[in-house]
Amino acid sequence: MTRVSAAAPRKGVGRHTLDCLAGALMLMLLLVPAAAAAPSVFVSNYTVTPAVLMPGDEGTITVVLTSTSVPTAGSPFNIRFDPGTGGVNASTETEENAYIENVLLMSTDVEVMTGSFQDIGEIGPGQSFPLTFRIRAPGEEGIYYPEVWVSVRDGARVRYPVPVNVNSAYALIKRPALRVERTVPASVDPGDPFNVTLTIHNDGQAGANDITVAVNATTGGIAPQSPENYYIPKLGAGEDTVLNLIFATDTNVPLGLVPILVTVDYRGADLAPSRQVATIGIPIVGSAEMGVASIRTEPARITAGDTVDLTIRLENTGTADADSIRTTIEGLAFTGSKEAFLGTIEPGNDGPAIFSLEADEAGEFDYTLIIRYTDGYGEHMVRQPLHLAVARKSPVAAIAVAAAVLIVAAAVAIYRYRRRREE
Repeated sequence: MTRVSAAAPRKGVGRHTLDCLAGALMLMLLLVPAAAAAPSVFVSNYTVTPAVLMPGDEGTITVVLTSTSVPTAGSPFNIRFDPGTGGVNASTETEENAYIENVLLMSTDVEVMTGSFQDIGEIGPGQSFPLTFRIRAPGEEGIYYPEVWVSVRDGARVRYPVPVNVNSAYALIKRPALRVERTVPASVDPGDPFNVTLTIHNDGQAGANDITVAVNATTGGIAPQSPENYYIPKLGAGEDTVLNLIFATDTNVPLGLVPILVTVDYRGADLAPSRQVATIGIPIVGSAEMGVASIRTEPARITAGDTVDLTIRLENTGTADADSIRTTIEGLAFTGSKEAFLGTIEPGNDGPAIFSLEADEAGEFDYTLIIRYTDGYGEHMVRQPLHLAVARKSPVAAIAVAAAVLIVAAAVAIYRYRRRREE
């Protein structure tokens, strides 16, 4: 385990405060972190009005929902621990919208007078909007934690506790708010190493203690080259620390967003443990690589005047499909078809580009094969210089034809001469 130093004094807390909040903190530890691959939202802020209610009084809870979703190449990935409650929110950014089906306020102690919003609609990246619920405080004093339940279509279900102070003599304990940002390369080619930078910020009002960060690749195609566990003794309010991670990839790693799990454990000033499990998506984008595997002509020996079928087999030696393959012959003066389409060639496979040409003249001819194709990185063009030899027509064939003509002509003449003599 790697130890990251962060010097800061530990603050204590009164025993009576711990006793008051123990039950509430245990409830918050049951929260399940969201690491969904689909667009979602998180509760970025809340307000209880009035801040302290008397038993039986009415008040309001206003929560602010903010868009969040799966990681995309180069965008920050956030893990949020909310100050004041210890609630957990994981956020990762995307360009997709999240469709909010319903938002409910649930509680067994606080009476929810209005607490149901249905079919709210879409929320775009970076957007936020507030929702307000009317509540009535219970008849007994204390601190209560009604939960906001958010249902997102095809996304994670969010549960967020909001503390409500009903004439309690104890103020809510200050909590750390850890925010983990990540930076990944725009794309990773299978077989190439890559770096991930995690920056852990404490945006809360109290220090976080005994922070451990565990990094776990979920597929055998990605292997860590740096420590998988880190220990940070303390991260004070407003402080941050940076973790630089190095990974290697196998050439057979699956293409797409490959997840790496990040588990963050920490304790607040009250020593209550908290855990967040989040996912970092690594964009594995393979690249195609096209080249000439073999060349064959029919006939094998080309003579001037022949019609030639030229077959050039193209091979994909890359790690992704080569799509929309189009080949063209340039620099060859022969007539005929000089363009061929191959479609798609998968990694490790080949395909034929067939051209039909008229060998109009004899000689040694240099020409260029142009290969155009697309992969995950866009359009590419490869220029491959090639050579074609065309032999001259053999004079033996002409002499043989001429001799045959002379023999036939002589035979006809002799035949006619004999007929005349017989007559």
